[in-house]
Amino acid sequence: MKISWKKMREDKKWYRDYQAKEKELPETYQTAIKALDAYLMQFWGTDEFINLLDDMLAIFQENASENVPINALVGDDPVAFADELLAQYQQATWMRKQQDKLRNAFKELKS
Repeated sequence: MKISWKKMREDKKWYRDYQAKEKELPETYQTAIKALDAYLMQFWGTDEFINLLDDMLAIFQENASENVPINALVGDDPVAFADELLAQYQQATWMRKQQDKLRNAFKELKS
């Protein structure tokens, strides 16, 4: 799949805007979302992954505005929190992309 320069510029702008919104969060929320970003970025697979990050940011913004403690939002296990988000966007993950490649390779063998 070929990526256009226009698409790359749009993605870069989206990411700068995303980071700017993260910086508007309270400090504990910033620390938490950046740690989650680092974890989640390992699973990036398709452009739909942007939706996962946007939704996570919206959750953080809403809870920060209501002064919900970060531990009440994320819970005791941040990996479980992140994995729940990933489960909602399985189609957008790198693993799903690799699984689809493998399935397609075997479909061709059946022909």
